[in-house]
Amino acid sequence: MAATRIAILYGSETGTAQDFANILSHQLRRFHYKHTVCSIGEYSAQNILACQYLFVICSTTGQGALPQNARQSPQGKVEGTLWSVLKRSSLPPTLLDHLQVAFLGLGDSSYSKFNFAIRKLHNRIVGQLGAREIFPRLEADAIGLAGSNAGNGNGIELVYSEFEKRVLSFLNDQFPFMTVNGEQVPREPIATDIYLKPEYYLEASGNDKGTASVPCTFEGDSSVKYGTVVTNKRITATDHFQDVRQLVFSSQDGENYYPGDTVSIYPYNTDADVQAFIDTQQHWASIADVPLQIKTPTSARGICDGGLVSPLTLRNLLKYHCDIVSIPMRSFFMKTWTFAVDHERLPDGKDQLQQQRDKLREFAESEDMQDIYDYCNRPRRSILEVVQDFMSLRLPWEYILDYLPHIKPRFFSISSQPCNKDIELTIAIVRYKTILRRIRRGLCTNYISDLSEGSIIRYKVQYNDLLPAGKQDRPVIMISPGVGLAPMKCLIYAQLFNPMLLFFGNRYKDKDFLYADTLQKWADENRIKLFVCFSRSPDDSPGLKYVQDAVWENAREVARLITEENAVVYVCGSSGKMPVQVRLTLCEVLKKWGNFPDDKASEEYLKDMENSDRYLQETW
Repeated sequence: MAATRIAILYGSETGTAQDFANILSHQLRRFHYKHTVCSIGEYSAQNILACQYLFVICSTTGQGALPQNARQSPQGKVEGTLWSVLKRSSLPPTLLDHLQVAFLGLGDSSYSKFNFAIRKLHNRIVGQLGAREIFPRLEADAIGLAGSNAGNGNGIELVYSEFEKRVLSFLNDQFPFMTVNGEQVPREPIATDIYLKPEYYLEASGNDKGTASVPCTFEGDSSVKYGTVVTNKRITATDHFQDVRQLVFSSQDGENYYPGDTVSIYPYNTDADVQAFIDTQQHWASIADVPLQIKTPTSARGICDGGLVSPLTLRNLLKYHCDIVSIPMRSFFMKTWTFAVDHERLPDGKDQLQQQRDKLREFAESEDMQDIYDYCNRPRRSILEVVQDFMSLRLPWEYILDYLPHIKPRFFSISSQPCNKDIELTIAIVRYKTILRRIRRGLCTNYISDLSEGSIIRYKVQYNDLLPAGKQDRPVIMISPGVGLAPMKCLIYAQLFNPMLLFFGNRYKDKDFLYADTLQKWADENRIKLFVCFSRSPDDSPGLKYVQDAVWENAREVARLITEENAVVYVCGSSGKMPVQVRLTLCEVLKKWGNFPDDKASEEYLKDMENSDRYLQETW
C-alpha cells in the first residue's frame, strides 16, 4: 500500500467504524483529496512517517481493547503492525511531531471501559509520540448518556457527522486550491449525483463454463477453519418464545481455547433472499451465474473477510459476501440514490420516479437523521426491503462490493470445556416482529437455526486473553443472566478459581433454565455455589427477580470475598440495564458490608478493580 499524506484508519468489530471511515473516504474523494483508507492493522508502520494528516475512527471491544483488525494484520499477524510498533518503549517522543491527527471513538457507556481504545490511541499518538491534535477528540455513545452526545438523545451518527464536518473544514482551509492541468483552481466538490467509481469492480471473466453445479470454496484467508456440526439442539422449552441453541461442532485438528475465548462464525444469506434481490434488478438475471473476476490495481485479497468465494459469480457474491438483510447505513444511500432512474416499473411513472429520487437523496444527504431512522432503524427494514420499496433503483452489478455492506463474522462465547476437540456454543436465535408486523430473523442465527448434524461451518477462534494473569486460585463471582452463562460454563470446567459463585437468571425455571441439570450437578458436587432467579416465575425464586437481587440477598458473602479474598467479578450478558444495575448493586453491597463510608468510596474501589482486571464485563 503506497504512502499518502492523508490517511483514514479504522478499528472496527461490527463494521460501524469501518462504515464511517468509508463515508469519510467518500467525502474526501468528492473534494479530490488523494488518501488511504484501511484498518489500523493493515496500515504499514513505515507509512505513518510519510503521513501528514491522520484521521482515526475506532470502537472498543472486550475489556477496553482495540478491535482485532486494529491489533492484527489481515493475515492475523500482530508483530510488525502499526499498533505493535507504536507501543515500543524505545520510540522517541518526537517520532510523530510531523503528524496532525483527529480521533473519533465509538463506544457504549454501559461498559465500564467506555471508549478506552480511542483513548489509548490518542494517549500514545498525541500524548507520548508528539502528534498534534487538529481538534479535540470526539467520543460517541451508542446509548447517548456519555461522551460527545451525552444527554442530547442523539445517536453515534450525529457525532460522526460533526467529526466529518470538522475534518472537511480543516482540510479545505488548509488546501483551498488544487492543481488541474498544471494550474491552481479553487477546490470544488464533485456533484453528489455523480457516482464515484471504486478502485475495484467486477467484470465478466470470459469463462463461459457453467457454475451452478460447482461446489463453492473460499480463497485468500487460510486462518478460516472448517467444522462439522455434531449437535444443534434447542435447550429452551418449545412453547417458550426464546429459542436458545446448544451448537456443538468438531474441529479439524482440535483448538487450544480458554475461558473467555470466542468463535467467529461466517454465515450466509438464504437462496430465497438472494433470488428476491436479483428479482428486484431484472437486468441482473442474465449475468447472475456467469463467472466474474475482480479488476483491481493491487490484489483482490482481503476485499472480503474470510476469503473470496469461488466460483466468483453475482449469485455467490450476494449469498456469501453481501449483507442484503442488514439495516442500511447512510453510506448505502449516498452511493446508490443516483441510480434511481427506472420509471418503467413504477405505477405512476416519471412523477413517482422523481419522488423516489428525492427521498433517497434526502436519506443520503440530510443532516437530520430522524427520517432515515424512522424508515430504516425503527422497523428494522433491510437493504433487500429497501430495493423492493424503491423499484426505480437500477443498480450496476459491477460495483456491488462497493455499495453493499459485506457480511461480517458473528462472535459467540465458547461454553465447552477448554481445549476440547468439540466446541460448544450457546446461542439465542434472533426472531421478532417489527412495527411493520413482519418477522425479523438475524442473519447468523437464522443460518445457525437451519444447521443440521453433518453440516459444515466456517469459523475462527478468537483468543481474547480474558483471564487476568496472576489472579487465579482465588474466588470468582460470576453474574450471568441468559446466554451470558456460556463463558461461565467454560470457566467452571477449567476449575481455575476457588470458590466459584454463579448468579444465574432467566425468565422461567421450567422453560429457560439453561443447562439446569449440569449446573445443579456442579452445585451438588460443591464445584460451584449456585444462586438462581426467574423474573417471570416468582414462586421459583421468591423475592428474587433479577441477578442483582440475588447478589444483594448474598451481600455479606459477596463483600467478604471481594474485600478480604480479592475475588474477581465477571459480568456477562445483554447490554443495557443489566450491567448498570449489577454495578450499582455491587456499590451498595460494598458500602454496607465492605466498610466503605459512602458511594464515592465504593465506586472508587470498583474502578480500582476494573483497572486491575478484577472486574470484568462482557456484554452485547
